[in-house]
Amino acid sequence: MTDAVPPLLALRRGFRRRCPRCGQGALFHGWNKLNESCPVCGLVYERRTGDTWFFMYMTTAGLTGVLVVSMFILRPAVVWAGQIAIGVAALVLIVLTLPTRKGIAVALNYLSER
Repeated sequence: MTDAVPPLLALRRGFRRRCPRCGQGALFHGWNKLNESCPVCGLVYERRTGDTWFFMYMTTAGLTGVLVVSMFILRPAVVWAGQIAIGVAALVLIVLTLPTRKGIAVALNYLSER
C-alpha cells in the first residue's frame, strides 16, 4: 500500500468513517469506538491521541459558537421553547456528528504524519 493518497481523498474517507489510507477498513466498531488500526492495511489510527482530541475540542467549540450566535439572532417568543430548541440543536450538531468529526480528525492526523 502506498502512502501517496491525495489529501482531499483522505479527508473524504475520514468523513465516510473509513481508513484514510486504503478507504476500505472501518474506523469504528460500534457508534463512536475507534478501532486501534485498520483491519485491511494495518494503519494505526491514533498514534498520538492529543492531535485528535484537539481537533474534536476545536470543532465542538466552533459548533457551540454557532449555537450562541443563533441564540442572539433568533429570538423566540417563548423563552422555554427557545431553550428546548437550542438543546435539541446542540444534541444534533455536537453529539450526532461526533463519529464524523473524529473520522476527519483521524484523516488529518494521518495526513500530518505521512
